[in-house]
Amino acid sequence: MSVMGWIESAVCPFEKNFMFPVAFERVYKNYWYKFAEDNNLYWLKFFLYGIEVERANFDEVRTELKLFKEFLLKGEETYYLSERKYILSRIELFFEKLDEAEKLREDIVLYVG
Repeated sequence: MSVMGWIESAVCPFEKNFMFPVAFERVYKNYWYKFAEDNNLYWLKFFLYGIEVERANFDEVRTELKLFKEFLLKGEETYYLSERKYILSRIELFFEKLDEAEKLREDIVLYVG
């Protein structure tokens, strides 16, 4: 299984096809979730179980993603090194998809889980 993002209540074909992979469930649980727990983050922790993210909360998600990205780029924690490149690529994709979704409409809601 994987953690994915998609648009809740899609209203057009583009929105219905708007999906993006975040991580394999194992990687999410072992790395993303661990980082979220260790750093008392809200959004990244709940993506493992599934949560709706309203457009108004996109910046909060970006902030948590930036923290994780900066942590990974430092490379100080060897536990994360084996999956670092993969996770960084998915963080960048997540940023891109948040930007895309934000431009669609004011009431957009992503489901990530």
